Amino acid sequence: MTQVLPPINRYGRLFRNPGFVRVFSAGLGSTAGSAIAGICLVWIVWAATGSALDIGLLGTSGLVAAIAFSVFGGTLVDRYDRRRLMVLSDVSRAAALAVVVLVLVRFGFDLPVLLGAEFVLGAFSVLFNPAEQSVVPSLVAPELVADANGLVRSSRSSVQFAGAAIGGILIVTLGPLFGVGVNVLTFVLSAALLTGMRVASPRRAANQVGGGAGAYFADVVAGFRWLYRAKGFLQLTISATFFNFCSTVVGTFLVIFAAAVLHGSALVFAGLLAVEVGGTAVGSLLVSRVGAVRWAGRAWTIPYGMVAGALAIVLAAFPSVPVALAVLFAIGLFSGFAGTAWLTAAQLLVPTEMQGRYFGIDSLGSVAILPAAQIGGALLIGVWGTQTTYLATGILWLFAGLLFLAPRALWRLGYPPTPEDAASYRSDVSVADTPRSPEGTPSD
Repeated sequence: MTQVLPPINRYGRLFRNPGFVRVFSAGLGSTAGSAIAGICLVWIVWAATGSALDIGLLGTSGLVAAIAFSVFGGTLVDRYDRRRLMVLSDVSRAAALAVVVLVLVRFGFDLPVLLGAEFVLGAFSVLFNPAEQSVVPSLVAPELVADANGLVRSSRSSVQFAGAAIGGILIVTLGPLFGVGVNVLTFVLSAALLTGMRVASPRRAANQVGGGAGAYFADVVAGFRWLYRAKGFLQLTISATFFNFCSTVVGTFLVIFAAAVLHGSALVFAGLLAVEVGGTAVGSLLVSRVGAVRWAGRAWTIPYGMVAGALAIVLAAFPSVPVALAVLFAIGLFSGFAGTAWLTAAQLLVPTEMQGRYFGIDSLGSVAILPAAQIGGALLIGVWGTQTTYLATGILWLFAGLLFLAPRALWRLGYPPTPEDAASYRSDVSVADTPRSPEGTPSD
């Protein structure tokens, strides 16, 4: 019989793992720095231009880079040393922000420089993220992957909120440029931590990284072909487009909902953000406690689709501060739970040598839907008002959740029930023979 370790023993094993501690610490620092710098960069643009359009351009430049490079970055992750790619990403992002600091100090405000820096941040973030997601399961035992993901996602959601608050404090005390400089240092520290880490790269990287541009684009095509044949993960990626659209509409315009519908102050808005972050932190830690990875398809579709949609309807139909606080906490909890279950299942079920491309393709869908949700939500609020837009979004969210309960491959998506079976999934066998390809389909 398999021994079930209590949470404190599991987390103790993780923090005794030098490789995981390096990844955890590097990511936590970079996340905090990015949250601080994000607030500071927006403030710099607003203070210099007073233009909402310029602020929009700042965010769009990063999104454009993420959309353009997500799949190609994921392919690089499958072809080259993942640790080195993570270090390269950190160094490049640190350099981009260092240029911003130097230009603003030496020459004053320069919008094209800021837009270029945001583009670099977006491009290298979609290289770093799939590399990091692919590295975690090679550092920890299969039965601890869910705990590792829960710790990472829970701590980072909390740090993001704290970082935004710290950024606001820095703006009014030491100045926004100091906040940008903090992010330069956190990226440098992350690179230093990752430099000393040992991690296995995909087996194919040793002898299949050549072949020039033709071989590279063949790998890109192979990634899409693999996802098409892995029906459960394909259905999950499609469902994420709908769920993320609805989630983005609710999150983007929460400040308007708090002010116009709840008639609350900035304190109410901050409280709503805080409870959602708190819910996400709690939900991320619950996955390993309930064994949700064994039924990951349902752990994704029901909480983040059907339940979150129903909660959004409640948020719009019963507008009050207590209801909103409870609903936002629950939405955060269920989204954190679903996201951690999906990530863990992907890390354990998707072939190691295909993970970079899978995470890159999945990221493409998630990032590409953001502008549509932001622009579409703004247009709907202009026509219908905030409360009606939230209600319609909740109905769409609930309907999409119910719709994606039907696909059998997504419903059955899950991990083997025992650590022994999990270990066999991680064994070093050929891709064509490994059962890590969902639904038993071979990988290309």
